[in-house]
Amino acid sequence: MTLIVSWIFILGLIVPDLSSSLLHCPHRCHCDDEKLDVNCEEGHLDVLPIALNPSIQRLVIKNNKIRIIDSSIQFYSELTLLDLSFNYLFNIPDRTFGHQRKLQQLHLNHNKISTISNRTFVGLGELLVLNLRGNLIDQIDALTFTPLAKLEELNLGQNRIASVGLSVSAFVGIGDLKILLLDDNLLNVIPSAETFKPVDKLAELYIGTNSLVGIEDGAFQVLSELTLLDLRSSLLPNVSESTFAGVENLKSLNLADNRFVRVPSSALAVLRRLEELAIGQNHFETVPAHAFRGLPNLKRFELKGSLYLRRIERATFQTNTNLESIVIESNKALTVLEEATFAGLLYLKHLSLRNNGLERLDEGMLSWNSLRTVDISDNPINCDCYYSKLLQRLQSATRVSYNATGCPHHLPDQWECEYMLEKNKNLISVVVPLVAIVTAIALAFYRFRGLLREYVKNGCKSKAAASTTPSGPAGLPVLPPMMGRTELSTVADYEKPLTADDDYVIRTGNLYHGGATGQPILNGYPLYLQQNPNVYYNKPLPITELYHVCDCGRDS
Repeated sequence: MTLIVSWIFILGLIVPDLSSSLLHCPHRCHCDDEKLDVNCEEGHLDVLPIALNPSIQRLVIKNNKIRIIDSSIQFYSELTLLDLSFNYLFNIPDRTFGHQRKLQQLHLNHNKISTISNRTFVGLGELLVLNLRGNLIDQIDALTFTPLAKLEELNLGQNRIASVGLSVSAFVGIGDLKILLLDDNLLNVIPSAETFKPVDKLAELYIGTNSLVGIEDGAFQVLSELTLLDLRSSLLPNVSESTFAGVENLKSLNLADNRFVRVPSSALAVLRRLEELAIGQNHFETVPAHAFRGLPNLKRFELKGSLYLRRIERATFQTNTNLESIVIESNKALTVLEEATFAGLLYLKHLSLRNNGLERLDEGMLSWNSLRTVDISDNPINCDCYYSKLLQRLQSATRVSYNATGCPHHLPDQWECEYMLEKNKNLISVVVPLVAIVTAIALAFYRFRGLLREYVKNGCKSKAAASTTPSGPAGLPVLPPMMGRTELSTVADYEKPLTADDDYVIRTGNLYHGGATGQPILNGYPLYLQQNPNVYYNKPLPITELYHVCDCGRDS
């Protein structure tokens, strides 16, 4: 009996609490009166619950079927967070939140809201975060957000806002704004400096996934405190050297999924404080040496999904010595990473080369000082000695966790690699001297080609002259006809004009029959010539005979 009375007393104490909270908590909702939190996610509600604890501070009713915010919201004046995302809200009546004086976060994202005005947010003077992402908003009028004097984050992404639908005075009155999302809209130009001027304290700007035709020089110059800029998926063909003028304090930049045909090194060079860069899914084929030479503080680099990328040169990151993380993934055409590409990066901790077209990797391309994780999986690697040494190094590095591509066939071990290395050395010791000798001979021929040409030419002439001179008896040459002139001692004599006194006619009888001199003839030659042929040969030839000899040489 005493026990029954005790149970009745205990129930009497707790029933009031049950009646005030659990008994009024909607089906599929979780109500916590201690934390003053109500969560009705996926509760199939079509209206706001009206019988909740009026002191609740957090109300989450996402993924339901609510179409309108009715007057019941005024009963929850202590709210600091209201989440009505992923519902069917078409419209928000003016002054709907007039009683939410303490509300700091309002999430209306992924509904079907088409219009907002400066009367929509009256009463939300303490609001810090407004999320309107994923609606049907196509226009932002002037002074729309003026009641939100303390607003720090505004998300207008995934709407239908065109450049002409964004008023120049749209952001007037929210001077403390730090984060602005305008991505995935219908903008074709970057909003003007006049539009950004009221929010010049912006730290993060997301304006990618728009069809931008280009960016004017100095488009962001009024945003001197900007630290993050997202321009991904904007169809940008290039950026100029002055595009990022005025935002030299930028620390994170995303240029992925655009149409750059080359790395915009000159434009990036002004961002000396940049720490994060994403530049994948562009159209360039090579990342050249010193491509990021103006970024000494770069710590994280990402290059993913580039269809045209084929080569990364060895000195690409030579000036980026503070890099800690490099992600180069899913570039199927990338087959060449030059030797020692990542050497010298003493602070590199994380390296991912997953899912590329790399055929060769070796241990010399890495700096092993600070390395902690390596992913080289899903590459068509040649299972050679270079790859074998890399795997051995990874296995022996106890501080490094790695994911590697398996080899379908036998991977050479240390002894096989040493044998192949010795064999290659022997081959080189033979080939290199042979190549050197051939090269030296070729250079010598090239160096003395003029002398060789003259030697060959003179040799040919000598042979031609010898072949045209007939032989006489006893090996003596057949003598040419003699002239009547006694002797021509100099070249000048050849050049003298002929006179009547000069007798150049030599009669055959004088030479072969003795003539008046009565010299004896033997075998058709005067005896004195056979005894002393130099008498004839030492006499200079007349000019006519010289011409005769030259003509014979040319004919030959």
